[in-house]
Amino acid sequence: MDWKEETKLNFGNHLLKLLAEYGEKNKVKPSLRQLSVRADLEYSQVQRISKGQVDLALTTIVALAQGLEVEPSKLLEF
Repeated sequence: MDWKEETKLNFGNHLLKLLAEYGEKNKVKPSLRQLSVRADLEYSQVQRISKGQVDLALTTIVALAQGLEVEPSKLLEF
């Protein structure tokens, strides 16, 4: 596995961790589908991101951060 693939996988795992934290903080069951709605992204795109299958655009990172109610920089702390 090259560094690009590893980075995408690490980001996906970090996204899932932040989603779990969001669920605990807000007393809701965390789901990728709900995140996709809050982030105004396609569910399939969020699912592929969580599996490390997608290179992300900056606007996608900002949308995910808004859906998780965190600063975009928090998504890059993995």
